[in-house]
Amino acid sequence: MSRLVPCLAAVTAALTLVGPALAADWTDNAFGSDSDLRSGFSEEDWANSDVGGPIDYQLGARYWYSWGAQSFGIGGGLPALTENDNTHAAEIFGRVNDESTGYYAKAIGGLSFKTSGTYSGFDSGSLTGGYIGYAGADLGYSWLGNFKSPAQLGPFVGYMYWNDSPNASTTSGLNSFTTATSAADIGYDPTTGATSFPGDSTANKVEVNMLRVGLSGQARLGSMVDLTGEVAAVPYANLHGVLGSVVGAPTYNPMLPGGIINVGGIQASPTSVDGWGYGAMAEAFVGFHPTDHINLKLGGRAWYLQGTADTTFARATIGNPSDSDIANPPNYDTAPSFSRQDYITRQNPWSLFRYGLLTEFSYSF
Repeated sequence: MSRLVPCLAAVTAALTLVGPALAADWTDNAFGSDSDLRSGFSEEDWANSDVGGPIDYQLGARYWYSWGAQSFGIGGGLPALTENDNTHAAEIFGRVNDESTGYYAKAIGGLSFKTSGTYSGFDSGSLTGGYIGYAGADLGYSWLGNFKSPAQLGPFVGYMYWNDSPNASTTSGLNSFTTATSAADIGYDPTTGATSFPGDSTANKVEVNMLRVGLSGQARLGSMVDLTGEVAAVPYANLHGVLGSVVGAPTYNPMLPGGIINVGGIQASPTSVDGWGYGAMAEAFVGFHPTDHINLKLGGRAWYLQGTADTTFARATIGNPSDSDIANPPNYDTAPSFSRQDYITRQNPWSLFRYGLLTEFSYSF
């Protein structure tokens, strides 16, 4: 009995190892047929099974030269802030195809390294840098055809973060505002009546989080050329950010004796925007494959969003100093008045548009 257990174990192990090999070529001749036992699978299903590792990977880099445009309504009768730029961006991306199920996942991330252009509003000038950044991921399904077919098409759903923040110049005061919160923050010269106050500035920063739903496809034109593309609707996009100081130029008080003119009103906070929107995104490529693994592509891309947003800001009103005792110096012995008002304007229109040319190098394995 003591020898039986190890013997049975050895036989079981041998059958376990031999069984798969026999099953791979076993026919059911004993049952009157020449067909394989695996005939329940089509050739395509068998090729796309887990045998042979049907997971394909693609990693690559892209260069995107784009033209961008922004428009933000401020409300309150103030002119909209508009911007136009040219931007160079570097991008990385990856994709995983599961041949056995038809599903795929892909992700991209990009960041600009040079931006130039102009802006206009209550003032106008040149952009001083800023940046464009984006990152997102999609999950899709090859509905018609598979990844090895001459053509394939399928739906996808995904998420995209887009930061579109070219920066307006501060030389004309567009992004400048006072940080004063009370009369104690306002300085003045008791002899001339000239006032002074603390200030600050902030860079523009516009961020969008969006949902994408669309279709992607590919058509092979022989063994070395293909066409790929996608189109996506953006049913919902959440926008928030800061536009610096864009709610009107400073106002001025009447001239004092001696030719002194003081600021009478000035923005007292950055301008914040918070809203929602919708839009569409699309891209297309012509690809060339000098080898089975190397991909070179040239294409184009366009993104457009529009919606409405609430705009929040504050303004400070500063009076001239005065003289309560004209007979005695100094000329100005009473400090200037100060008040701060908070404002919000609702349902202001906004839009973002970016389009341009793409080049790609990628490797598949």
